[in-house]
Amino acid sequence: MATAVKRSGHARLKAALVLRDALAAELGVDLVRAMKALRNVEEALGATHGLADGKYLEAIASVCHGEAAHLSALDAEIRQACGRVDFSPRYAQYLALMQFAHWVDASLADAPAFLSRLNDWLEAHPPKGEEVKPFVEADLQLAAFWMATAAGKTHVLHACLALLERRRNWDRLIVITPSEALTRQHAEKLRGLHPWEVFAYPMDGDASAMGRLPPDAVIVLDINKLATEKKGDGITVPTSAFADGRNLVFVDEGHKGQKSEASVWKALQADLAGIDAPTAAQRGLLIEFSATFGQVAEGEHAFDRYAKAVVFDYAYDRFHQDRYGKDFWHVRVQAKEDASATAQQQIMTAALLAYWHQVSCFRSADARQAATDLGLQVTPPLWVLLGRGLN
Repeated sequence: MATAVKRSGHARLKAALVLRDALAAELGVDLVRAMKALRNVEEALGATHGLADGKYLEAIASVCHGEAAHLSALDAEIRQACGRVDFSPRYAQYLALMQFAHWVDASLADAPAFLSRLNDWLEAHPPKGEEVKPFVEADLQLAAFWMATAAGKTHVLHACLALLERRRNWDRLIVITPSEALTRQHAEKLRGLHPWEVFAYPMDGDASAMGRLPPDAVIVLDINKLATEKKGDGITVPTSAFADGRNLVFVDEGHKGQKSEASVWKALQADLAGIDAPTAAQRGLLIEFSATFGQVAEGEHAFDRYAKAVVFDYAYDRFHQDRYGKDFWHVRVQAKEDASATAQQQIMTAALLAYWHQVSCFRSADARQAATDLGLQVTPPLWVLLGRGLN
């Protein structure tokens, strides 16, 4: 008797992105056709002209059976937001922002009606082989972008910040990072854009200084600085310090905090954004960005969450199909003890030969000309070796 093959979390989530598909259906957009039309514009004119000259809008309208006026209004919002952060979106980023802008508009215009439409769509189009619970009000406080590493998540995050900042009277604008290094990186990029006052914690001052910031200042801090309550004299900030208002919260590397000892991070983020808070005045938004939502969807507690939160996916498979990223090959060594040294030597030799071949090709004038003819910008070869006990 044949045994059913268990699908990975990546494959399961890909087949159950109910919010993404419902948004596309409301817009009257076939995502596959829209991606192709927008990609053609980018390849022919470039991202800057695609947005500024309205060619992206023309392309998506040509394959859309929805309201042209609504698409035009969303495009205007995207242009304004991207202009504020000096960003010319690539075709996939533009479509991601189009889906997100519609999610924002529909949520703010009439949340109960939007919930009803989402649940009607889910009932009519249940994902095959998966159970996704009906949408509830709290689901309209969470959105997620599933985008490959190097696919421009930071730029899209800043565009979303610009798009959302003036849509509500937010009490705080907060960007959560996974580390102090990324806190510095986000703060530097935001400061370079000039629209906002930026406060990076703890580099720019202590916790008391955050209470004196204007509502339109952007607070950037890493998840390790947050806790449910203050402990000792360290630099930890309790989420209660932000609990008296409506917070707009962005999370870089949103997949962090799904496992045992770190699962409290998800609760901290939800608390910070006021997810399902008792009063409307405390309910904010939580916008997550990650390349690996598919992996965290292996856990059932995360699967339903992201099936109903991902507004757009541009995971590594699509990223690679668009000729970005690098080809890779990995080997897992499972050799017997007496043969482990030989196996390691063989793998090291094979890896060195493969890397030498890549470097040789990269330095070849013929290869460089071939890449130029194909319109490719090729970076130097990369060799990554992971493991233990290699001599």
